[in-house]
Amino acid sequence: MDYSHLVDLDKQTVSPKVFADEDVYRVEQEKVFGRCWLYIGHECQLENPGDFLSTYMAEEPVIFVRDRNGELRVFLNSCRHRGVKVCRVDSGNTKVFTCPYHGWSYSTDGSLQGVPQQRTAYHNELDKSQWGLIEVPRVESHAGLVFACFDPDAQSLADYLGGMAWYLDLILRRSKAGTVVTPGVHRWRLGGNWKLAAEQFGGDNYHA
Repeated sequence: MDYSHLVDLDKQTVSPKVFADEDVYRVEQEKVFGRCWLYIGHECQLENPGDFLSTYMAEEPVIFVRDRNGELRVFLNSCRHRGVKVCRVDSGNTKVFTCPYHGWSYSTDGSLQGVPQQRTAYHNELDKSQWGLIEVPRVESHAGLVFACFDPDAQSLADYLGGMAWYLDLILRRSKAGTVVTPGVHRWRLGGNWKLAAEQFGGDNYHA
């Protein structure tokens, strides 16, 4: 679909429809959030192997976890059996994520570890190596900030940030100790389009 009529480049204005049109929003889920690097958390939130937090990438629930080898990973928070969330708490430390529906369990590296009654239910024919959690293919960090991307062919995080990295470093690298985030769970619910929040900071100097 052509959405060029919603933007007037000469007048530097956009139609109010970009903040309210359901079709525009759905296209954004694919073209914007499905391709861009999205902030997922801070390295200090997962200090130890097994540390995790549950969050979202756009509308997709995901698990941000440090696996037993210390690698930061992001998985879809969805059991491969029937799609139920395997992680139902905000954060913690664990060795496995267990689905509350049928008990399939997954290691922090996403691999399928346990299937109840595997012999009788699947006649030992289930190849567990093919049924691990779906992993978000790209995870990279900058100055402690961790980003993830659904697009395996996306440009690197460094290229994506471009000149913005300089501004981030002004804040994030002021101390050799780096930065940390305030502990605990923080939620803000906005009854409106995601761009309304972005416009508060990028729209004009009143909110800069």
